[in-house]
Amino acid sequence: MGACARSWFTSLWSQWCSASCGRGNRTRTAVCLMDHVSDLPLDKCEGERPQEMTSCDSGPCQNRPEWYTGPWGQCSAECGNGTQTRSVVCILNNHGHMEVVNQVKCSSLPQPITAQTCRLKPCGVQWYVTEWSACSRSCDGGYRVREVRCLTDNIAPSHQCDPTMTPESREECNNQPCVAEINDQMTLYHNCVVVVQARLCIYPYYRSYNLWYSVFLVTENVQLSDA
Repeated sequence: MGACARSWFTSLWSQWCSASCGRGNRTRTAVCLMDHVSDLPLDKCEGERPQEMTSCDSGPCQNRPEWYTGPWGQCSAECGNGTQTRSVVCILNNHGHMEVVNQVKCSSLPQPITAQTCRLKPCGVQWYVTEWSACSRSCDGGYRVREVRCLTDNIAPSHQCDPTMTPESREECNNQPCVAEINDQMTLYHNCVVVVQARLCIYPYYRSYNLWYSVFLVTENVQLSDA
């Protein structure tokens, strides 16, 4: 037919059926080429245009497990890098009747991701802070500190942050008054003298005081003898 010959060319049929179960479609692309190079409008080739869609059957949908995903949630950050999540459930498809089942039934299928990064807009410069240090005192008022930096999106130092929004780098802590610790053993020691003098050792409650005081005296005498 010479140099003006025009022919239909088709790609291979798609490998996968459009439906995971039941009837679906497979597709291919048809183009009209001249000299095997030029792409012409599809109505310029002789003969009927090749079919670009064919039906396929992926098997019955009875009790077929499938993954179903919900919509992506809101981004966790108003600017910069954040995270958004979505729900993923395992569905048992029984001729159009769908039932949520345990995810183990879908374990043989590749599970869709449930989280992805998101970025609504660049943050520009903003203030960054470290964690607070330990308080300098445990009572009667101390202070704790943290580092404050102004950084850009690529974590480079900057001086463009709003100075009126500078986070505090030092604050007071543990302002409660200090309370003197009471030595229970010394309390028992002094009480034992009173208990013995008042002859209260006949009572079980006070007898334990007297017993502790006797052990204390014996221990003190042994230590003095050794010295």
